[in-house]
Amino acid sequence: MRTGKTSGIRGTRRVPRLLRTLLCTVLCTLTALFAAVTGPAQAATGTDSSAQAAHLADRLRANPVYVTDQLPREVPQSTAPAFAEVARRTGVPTYVIVLPSQNAADPGLLTKVHKRLGRDGLYVLMDESFVAEAEAHGVGAPAEDAWTVALYEVPYDAGPLRRFERFAEVVAQGGEKAAARAKAARAKYGDGDEEPAALYIGPSDRSDQSFLTGTLLTGVPLLILLLVPYVRRWWLRGPRPAGTTGAAWRKEVKASRALRRTLPVLALASAVAVAVTAPVVFDQTRSSWSPRPRAIDLNARLDRVAEGLAQDPVYADPESPRVLDSAQSARLHDRIRAFARSQNGGPVFVSLVPQLAEDESGGDEEAFAAAVHDKLGEDGVYIVADPASGYIDVFNHGLRLDGYSLLFDLPESITHGDGKADEAADHFLGERLGALMTILEKTPRTDEPNSPGDPYPVTDPVTEDDLPPLFGSDFWPTLLMGGVAAGLVFGLVAGLLGIVRRFR
Repeated sequence: MRTGKTSGIRGTRRVPRLLRTLLCTVLCTLTALFAAVTGPAQAATGTDSSAQAAHLADRLRANPVYVTDQLPREVPQSTAPAFAEVARRTGVPTYVIVLPSQNAADPGLLTKVHKRLGRDGLYVLMDESFVAEAEAHGVGAPAEDAWTVALYEVPYDAGPLRRFERFAEVVAQGGEKAAARAKAARAKYGDGDEEPAALYIGPSDRSDQSFLTGTLLTGVPLLILLLVPYVRRWWLRGPRPAGTTGAAWRKEVKASRALRRTLPVLALASAVAVAVTAPVVFDQTRSSWSPRPRAIDLNARLDRVAEGLAQDPVYADPESPRVLDSAQSARLHDRIRAFARSQNGGPVFVSLVPQLAEDESGGDEEAFAAAVHDKLGEDGVYIVADPASGYIDVFNHGLRLDGYSLLFDLPESITHGDGKADEAADHFLGERLGALMTILEKTPRTDEPNSPGDPYPVTDPVTEDDLPPLFGSDFWPTLLMGGVAAGLVFGLVAGLLGIVRRFR
């Protein structure tokens, strides 16, 4: 009996154990499949963006419209009141975030910001050109249809503010009208064969306008002076019409002489007309919608980074997804402290900040590092690591190091990374910055501070979108072309009239 009872108990215990084993196997398999499916998506969208979402939510808590300080050349922070005014036209609580397109790569960023903020409304994410994303949380707003209309109906060069105006206009119309308008926009522009006309011209277009103005300014008066007398002479030398008396013919000859005396006045009047009319017709003065940035716009990001580096030698841009985890950040801080204590070492400042063509430095890392050094007022090695592109640049300001080797001789695996680094969400910046610190520790010391010198001046952000003047450098050579064009037209007309005379 004892044996049988014992066997029964063991049998009942074996079944749950098998179930647990099977369950663990299934869970492990599902976990592996989930990681395989979600891994590439996470690598494509970036690293942890929770801190980024928290930062943006804090900004929206203070003001429902937040404009980044990283796009002063395209969307200065001073445009925030204009975005706020447009946001009020939607008729629902609207929260607007303007970020560089590189910082808005996470497709779930607005949802995360909404959860952090805890307020229902229409959430709109703008970049330097478009409405990147729009979501309605707890309100009835046709966000998707408004996004479609703003994408298709507005010219590509209109700028984000004008595109947001169209977006708000469609939202205010309601769901039914917005859906119909989106359908019409897709039908008209969806195939790409047709698109709205551009609003702005470029320097090459202005050059064409100057060419046309200069050609007309000299060509039209010359044609009046040359062609009108020639045509009159050709007419008078031809056979007289039937019934024309000698007195009438002499009267016509006299009128022709009077016309010849007034031709200089007509030619001068035509030149004045061209000179006065051309600036009215070609009245464009800028090649972009963006307003001229103010000094506070151009210094906002530099001040922010310098203040951050004054407190911590590693500054991670809060508007970007984090590329260093806590362990990597701690190791980097340890290496920086060790280098500062080393012989002829010194401070190291790491800026994990995107470098963009629309920022105050025009995407020039050297100019950015020099400006931050001036703001911070402390010598050291300034490392600029772009969390979006993964590029790393190093600049020595005032330390007794071989700054040229740091600038020109670093391995490409550190400065640009390899193929795997390009595909990785964090570009392996933690590992590459660690390798850079190893090279920095081994960099030869010098007797005197060794720096490459001042960076090249960047394009003036205040005037970079100004078009050349109509009567500028491209205008004056075209005055000669006007004379050439007038001669060609005169020769063509004279040849045609000669052929007509032979047939007559």
